[in-house]
Amino acid sequence: MLLHKIRENLDFKYFNFHDLNLNFKSKSFLLKKLLQNKIFPEINLDDFVIKLANKKSELKKAQALRYSVFYKEKKAKPTFPKKMMKLDYDKIDEFADHLIVIDEKRKGYKNKIVGTYRLIRGDVASHFGGFYTSSEFDLTNILNAYKHKEILELGRSCVHKDYRNGTTMNLLWKAIAEYIKLYDIKVLLGCASFPGTDVQKFSKELIYLKSNFSLPEKLSVKSLFNNNYLAYNKNNINESDLRTFAKLPPLIKGYLRVGGKVSDTFFIDYDFNTIDLCVVVQIENIDEKYKNKFLNLRD
Repeated sequence: MLLHKIRENLDFKYFNFHDLNLNFKSKSFLLKKLLQNKIFPEINLDDFVIKLANKKSELKKAQALRYSVFYKEKKAKPTFPKKMMKLDYDKIDEFADHLIVIDEKRKGYKNKIVGTYRLIRGDVASHFGGFYTSSEFDLTNILNAYKHKEILELGRSCVHKDYRNGTTMNLLWKAIAEYIKLYDIKVLLGCASFPGTDVQKFSKELIYLKSNFSLPEKLSVKSLFNNNYLAYNKNNINESDLRTFAKLPPLIKGYLRVGGKVSDTFFIDYDFNTIDLCVVVQIENIDEKYKNKFLNLRD
């Protein structure tokens, strides 16, 4: 009853669950030319299926997984509607593609989605308000260097705590690789984060990233958050590069391993309780091992 009244009386702004099915239909109509009749292949491996969400029930389950990871585990601050619905959502969900990993043999759970990644192509984002990353970083140099259709934003990556053994992320990356080939993507971008908002706590890691993995000047990305007070005090560095790399969050390490670079400034997201960096991966610069493993590309 309470939930029913909330639905009746609250303005959900960008997201109306009653109209979700219409959103999928309108998405299909509005993006018909952009999609160009390309069909993303469903991937099956043992008990797992990885695909793009194409039903409102699948999207809601992906959002439920995101809520459990971002808000319950990582202590992000939900709005009242999100807290009541127990879903993580925003306006971008309506026009993005959502990769989902399903464990078909998962017992005891209605939600069998155990991993998800949100994909937003530049040609789509340009018609619907831009990238999520552009709300935190100035992407001018990236947009000048590449055509919109060549850019893919990756976001809202999460895996259920019981499935963080590498397999699920490998499945997601395999699917992302298929998506890259399907749409001839040239560059990936997105936000990757340190937990919490205490920059001093990660001073060593930030210095290490700035010194070793900064984007080249022609692709430099600057935070919209005024962080000129950066804690880049090199007197704090007493550890080897290898030990510092090992301390980085898994997602950041993953991007760096495939050849990614990061912004040399950060954005503090107080709502999500994170310190965000912009990560950029040029497809042509992906490490050969990962090109062969995921993209089946050889120079």
